[in-house]
Amino acid sequence: MEDKLTLEIFKELKKTIKRYFIAFMILLFLFFATNIAWMIAWNLPAEDTTTTVTQDTEDSGENNYIGNNGDINNGKANSNDTDSEKK
Repeated sequence: MEDKLTLEIFKELKKTIKRYFIAFMILLFLFFATNIAWMIAWNLPAEDTTTTVTQDTEDSGENNYIGNNGDINNGKANSNDTDSEKK
């Protein structure tokens, strides 16, 4: 009788362990899938935005601006002055 009870307990334990293992594998897969999805979403390129700023100057004054190459230029945006000419 004890052998029968032991076999029954082991069969139930085997079913339970199998269900837990399948659930664990599904959760592990979902964990990696969501992490990969977040990494892809995080590294998507941002939208390019262009902002145009207009500045009014009084008395024909000139404004400083940052050119496309990142240099700060004094005066008009279409100025062709070089560094040697400014000195």
